[in-house]
Amino acid sequence: MPVMDEFKEERAALKQGTFKQKARYVWDYYRWYFIGGAIAAVCLFTLVRDIVTHKDAGFYACMLNGAQIDVFAEETENMKNFAEYASIDTEEYQVLFDTSIQIGTPGADDYTSVQKLMIYIASQEIDVIATDVNSMLKYAYQGNFADLTTMLSPEQMEKYKDSFYYLDKVVQKEYSELDSTEIMDTPLTYPDPTKPEEMTEPIPIGVKPGASCPLLTEYAFNGDLFVGIVLNTTRPEKALKFIDYVMQ
Repeated sequence: MPVMDEFKEERAALKQGTFKQKARYVWDYYRWYFIGGAIAAVCLFTLVRDIVTHKDAGFYACMLNGAQIDVFAEETENMKNFAEYASIDTEEYQVLFDTSIQIGTPGADDYTSVQKLMIYIASQEIDVIATDVNSMLKYAYQGNFADLTTMLSPEQMEKYKDSFYYLDKVVQKEYSELDSTEIMDTPLTYPDPTKPEEMTEPIPIGVKPGASCPLLTEYAFNGDLFVGIVLNTTRPEKALKFIDYVMQ
């Protein structure tokens, strides 16, 4: 029997069928359209919701190689407390403390994290980086941190002078002149960032918070904590507030 004739017979029989038979027929023949439509509706709803509820970043701290102790918390007390401390309106702006960038840690996707970090710095998304000292050195000598003498007030410089981390501007210049082959072939060593007296041209680029630093109640770092302001931050006043916040 031709397919069309068979289809007509099924339709004619269906007209005489029960509601349950009709429902079963519709489900058997059209279920993928229903499922596809439902998925499309959910995706559209999610997209519209994200657009409507999206908030611009009011502050972005990269917790490089840091671990959030309560991994299920979407918003930590530090995020809330810093928003209040820095007078950031959380109805309009987000405060982000991002622990997703992990480089050289067990199970980390180094390539993806390095790319993400460089893209976020280049696009001026990140205001400060908090990390352990060993993780900081490479990025410091690549020129990613601001000279604190150009950022902090005289009062802040005096207050935090015993807690500064330094880089040697002369060594940084030497490394910046190496080509890619030399960098691959030359094991780079860095001066001790806590000993400016051993440097030729020391520049303060970050601070070492004490054991009472509020961050350490919710984040763990593999070594002494470094906090530095990213050179091209677009929110320098909030970055400076963050320095004050971690040095309370």
